[in-house]
Amino acid sequence: MLHTAVRMLRYPPLFVCLLTVAAAAPPEVQNHETGSTVRYPVVLLRGRISKDQRQLTIVNSRLEENVPQIRPVVHEGRFKALVPLREGENTIVLSAGDEQSTLKLSYVPQTNPFYVRLVWMTDNTGDTKFATPSDDVPQDYEARLRTAAQLMQTFTAERMHDLGFGRRTFRLERDAAGEIIVHTFAGPETADFYYELGDSNGWWRNVYRWLNADHPDPFAKNIVLAAYTRKEPETGRLKGHTALGGGNLGLFGSASVFAWPRDISTALDVFGDDTRVDGTRVHDDSAGRSTYWGLASTTIGATLHEMGHTFGLPHCKDGLGIMTRGFDRFNRVFTLAEPPSGQNRQTRYFTSKQEAYFAPISAAFLQWSRWFQLNETTYEDNAPPRIRVTDDSVVVSAASGVRWVGFWVGGDVVAYREFDGPDATEVTVSREEIGKLLRGQPLSTVTAMSASGRDGRQRADR
Repeated sequence: MLHTAVRMLRYPPLFVCLLTVAAAAPPEVQNHETGSTVRYPVVLLRGRISKDQRQLTIVNSRLEENVPQIRPVVHEGRFKALVPLREGENTIVLSAGDEQSTLKLSYVPQTNPFYVRLVWMTDNTGDTKFATPSDDVPQDYEARLRTAAQLMQTFTAERMHDLGFGRRTFRLERDAAGEIIVHTFAGPETADFYYELGDSNGWWRNVYRWLNADHPDPFAKNIVLAAYTRKEPETGRLKGHTALGGGNLGLFGSASVFAWPRDISTALDVFGDDTRVDGTRVHDDSAGRSTYWGLASTTIGATLHEMGHTFGLPHCKDGLGIMTRGFDRFNRVFTLAEPPSGQNRQTRYFTSKQEAYFAPISAAFLQWSRWFQLNETTYEDNAPPRIRVTDDSVVVSAASGVRWVGFWVGGDVVAYREFDGPDATEVTVSREEIGKLLRGQPLSTVTAMSASGRDGRQRADR
């Protein structure tokens, strides 16, 4: 027996390898937790599925049978999807092959009386038609404006959350049935009158005076799209187009509305639509991409940019910030790839760090805005912050407390300081500290936000 055992050891040991196939994992939502509550009715789900899966089905049991199917985008184990919710608890089932997972989210509408009002402005004829590349494009401006506004609302909530401020976002005006209201208001002048005002501040001031005289509402920030924007084929002149925001008015032309999604179910399809824009017939405002997806991304993002100005936001220096040209990348929050365009010959994939957002300097300001409080709030202090600029320091005071102070260089806010606690009713920032924050650049303007959601601004270079 000993001889046999020794002889057996002369051969290499035999190892039996048990090859196992990794079990497919159920779909995993990474940006929402089951049992949580949101205060807006369309959520963006981001997550992972097994890389060998190419199909993902998402069903919200609370949606009626006639609601269009949810259509996620999937690539190499990642997915994104826009899911409409109904008030109350929603059970969302995600299926990939034989694997399933369930996410339960509750939707509770905001009670904040401050809101965003959507306005489709015609000239004095009341003609609601917008420019299209062909006559077969439906003139459904209300549906397109509602959809774009919901995308902006969801974008804002998601990006505020990613920065640690919670899913704060603005409220959209709705009727008793919960439908987003689009007001159609006829301006007092002809289209030619508005065309002569050009895209300067003159047109914005004219619309501002008319809106606040004929349709005043101190609780509203107004997003106004001009129905009469047109391009002259003979001259290439674009008439009735602008992108300006401030006070309670964000004014934008309607030249690109034909490329906007008509409902939430097709929004991700639009951001994947590589149809070329015919620049001889319509305005190509797509940052050189000359595709429907690029046009929708830039112009919906730019509308949100102008809305940001109505909330009091200045421009900033962050290249992906909505308050810079980051709005060109609005689409990236909702999708995983950019189809070929005038800027990229091949499909372009990007990381989460290459998506547009409200830069931290902007989001830190927005969290205190009255339009970003999810519930009705009582404000005892209605005065804006008081700002005093001296040769030695900047002094800001507010009875409710100073929460945010921003320092500008030229037309951009470049640096900021945050404050908290009951002792922050008056804060002082030395010129020496400001100089370090601005890296020696000259201070031009100071902006401040109080705990009661009022903002103030003071020039510093006079």
